[in-house]
Amino acid sequence: MRESLSPHICRNFLKCSAILTIILLLSIQSVKSQNAIHHRDSLKTKHLWLLSQTLPGFGQIYNKQYWKAPVFYAGMGSMLYLGVNANKTYNRYMLDYNKIDASDPNKEFFKERYTKMKHTRNLYYAGVGAFYIASVVDAVLVYNKNSHSPATASILSTLVPGLGQVYNKKYWKVPIVYGGLSTLYFMVDWNNRRYLRFKNASKQYPHDEFNGVRTRDELNIYRDSYRKNRDVCFLGFVAVYVLNILDANVDANFYDWNVDDNLAFRIEPTIINDNFASINYTQPAFGLSCKFNF
Repeated sequence: MRESLSPHICRNFLKCSAILTIILLLSIQSVKSQNAIHHRDSLKTKHLWLLSQTLPGFGQIYNKQYWKAPVFYAGMGSMLYLGVNANKTYNRYMLDYNKIDASDPNKEFFKERYTKMKHTRNLYYAGVGAFYIASVVDAVLVYNKNSHSPATASILSTLVPGLGQVYNKKYWKVPIVYGGLSTLYFMVDWNNRRYLRFKNASKQYPHDEFNGVRTRDELNIYRDSYRKNRDVCFLGFVAVYVLNILDANVDANFYDWNVDDNLAFRIEPTIINDNFASINYTQPAFGLSCKFNF
């Protein structure tokens, strides 16, 4: 007995993507077309962010876009419902797999089946997180529609790395952010897998995968080395993430900074003559002058 779950997974993925895309498009359109309706002096951006995280939909209600709150809740609720059902199916498939004898030729199929269902479940749970993040992003963007806010840029890059750079219209920085994060994530994962490999080998010595070819001391050296590399790469990952937030904040602070051709600093030769302010005649001298044009 063999059934294909690929079409099922694709349909679920497309449904999740379509719903999230519609929500984001509606949010962006709302930001572009509506005037910001809120009391700027009564709530700071960071407080709106914290309240929107604590109670999803608060930002939409505060911005008087009441229709959005049930939409986001419907999205999160539907994804959560589908995720819970997928998890039940996954657990059932896992039990079926564990009941099968290792010599059964269908064992690999049952493994593939529960693995695919696990991915489907994780996709639905990711959909819950996506709707949640979209609700917070929408609240902050609409709240600061009429001004370019450094706080908004920082919050966006905190929620989704690179989104603050998009907000600042520094699109070329997004590949750099994700390139750094993805590279360091790969290095963390690569070193962690090898750390676990040598850790298990050390525990199982001398009946390990190396069959006693390497001594326990050698296994421990490799284990500690990969663990150190993993930790260093993880710190690098965190550093890139933090720099992504700081960069978004700095760029947002200088977003409205006026820099044009008339703003310049020049050093040029000049003749110093102070006879205009002195009753005694002095010989003019050559020197350098510093000029600021703004």
